[in-house]
Amino acid sequence: MPTDESEDGFPSPGHRRDVLNTVALVTPHLRARDTVLDIGCGPALVTWHLGMRHRGPILAVDIVDSRIKPTSHFALYNGIHLPFEDDSIDVAMLNFVLHHVPNDTKPAVLAEVHRVVRHRVIVMEDTPRNFMDRIFNRRHGETFRRSIGSTAGFGFFNQAEWELVFNDHGFVVKQSIAIGRFARDWKQPYARSCFVLEKSTPRPDVAVRARFAERAASASHVEEPRA
Repeated sequence: MPTDESEDGFPSPGHRRDVLNTVALVTPHLRARDTVLDIGCGPALVTWHLGMRHRGPILAVDIVDSRIKPTSHFALYNGIHLPFEDDSIDVAMLNFVLHHVPNDTKPAVLAEVHRVVRHRVIVMEDTPRNFMDRIFNRRHGETFRRSIGSTAGFGFFNQAEWELVFNDHGFVVKQSIAIGRFARDWKQPYARSCFVLEKSTPRPDVAVRARFAERAASASHVEEPRA
């Protein structure tokens, strides 16, 4: 647990801005008793803060336990297979998670989210808009990989590319908004987007794989190859 927390429990002003921004984007899409799943919860700051505002169950999973805040539920998982029954989650959140997933694994991850969720998925993502964004995205991906001792690849897509990917994997994009560069920690003015997705019918697997492979090979994404 951090020793330099502010009076309201956040480790730093930057963490406070990040978490409050995420929670403000998420809460309008939650019903009072929704079961919410935080996939890739990381330090669990969003899980913790949302738990003080939301009356329904909040579940959390990640590939490593790096929580610095208590959560009412936590489970380790292998990064793909979620330990929940079909259609058992009302709302799933992936807050700045998908770019850490290797591109060849992203379709399986989205298919698994589609399996467990009943209604809605909320995704926050770094979505590069220019050359400098892509440089910072790559550095961020490399730093995170080192922090968890992994050599797996990672990949970033822009806002329009993510919309197409979500549509191909059985989600209707109900909302896609650019997050202001300085809406979060001012020391990390990255291009980001928020997507609100509704569960729909998945596309045929063969067509999905072909289209995703084309997008993963495009110049708009950043992919760090496996070592």
